Amino acid sequence: MTGLADRRTALRRQLRERRASLADGERHAAAVAVMAQLDEVPILNRAAVVAGYRATRGEVDIDTTLIRLGEQGAVVTVPRVVGERLEFIPWSPATESTIGNFGIEEPKDGASVPFERHVVVLTPLVAFDRTGKRLGQGGGFYDRMMGEIGASRPLMIGIAYSFQEVEQVPVEPWDQPLDAVVTPHELIDCRGSLSDLSDQDPHSAR
Repeated sequence: MTGLADRRTALRRQLRERRASLADGERHAAAVAVMAQLDEVPILNRAAVVAGYRATRGEVDIDTTLIRLGEQGAVVTVPRVVGERLEFIPWSPATESTIGNFGIEEPKDGASVPFERHVVVLTPLVAFDRTGKRLGQGGGFYDRMMGEIGASRPLMIGIAYSFQEVEQVPVEPWDQPLDAVVTPHELIDCRGSLSDLSDQDPHSAR
């Protein structure tokens, strides 16, 4: 294989297969460890509006963290795909859900929360590197939204297994970098953003 697109496709296939091969016990242990790391992120735990996701196809399940944040008073949202866009809809365990076009559980109803209102976005990924480069599922949803709002973008934290780290992610010009990555073993502050934002007002987006 040659070419950037081929390298991205091959990397996605390799890491998706690795993720799919995990035993249930391995996935559970990783989720518990990741959520323990998230407990130690001050800006997340003080944020007024947080976007998460509903795990699918072996992604790290962060439901317990989302529930905790909601109980602490945060507005917690998860994405719903509408055409080529994402809407972020308030979510709790009581939210009535349906299966969307990509086989992901989505809120059935609810008013969208503007993306720029979010303080933190917790996002799944296929691969990442230490500089914050992210390889997503291929739809470009997060990259488009983050690129559109520029400097006022929320803090973007990738959620991953440790084996999803690679030396260098092959990126396209439109790919948006992560501010940090949380794995079962560490919190990687890719751009110094977590320390820079330690005193930020958690009721406003960046």
